[in-house]
Amino acid sequence: MRGGEKMRIAQRSGYATRLAKTLYRGESPPISVVKPEDKPFSVEWWTTNSQPESAESDRHLGALLLYLELAKSSKIALPVFTFPARLDFDDRSMRPDKGVLKVFLETGLVAPRMMGAQLVFDVSESGRNYLSSGTGRSKL
Repeated sequence: MRGGEKMRIAQRSGYATRLAKTLYRGESPPISVVKPEDKPFSVEWWTTNSQPESAESDRHLGALLLYLELAKSSKIALPVFTFPARLDFDDRSMRPDKGVLKVFLETGLVAPRMMGAQLVFDVSESGRNYLSSGTGRSKL
């Protein structure tokens, strides 16, 4: 990836929203529109402003499944079990839920890595075990 190149996702944001609601039926889908004050390419940004959350929820399992599924539509090939910090859809940019990702980082379910100018997250071995022990594992 060249410097400044975006992680284009060959979908529209509506696809992500619909998929999020399929993988997690709760009221707060684990994906957000990127706001001007967000810094999704900074690992430090992802770890600030703690929220009382635990990875042991349907929302967190659905979130990880969602991020990995969206990564499959990346116009730049990503390794299996890797997803970008910022998803640039054809109509707008979105990002994983900050609180969810903070929990994933703190518990070691994902590890950050730079891929060119893009921050990506690799699902760790414990993250893969988390996915395989969850009810949604057959969706991967």
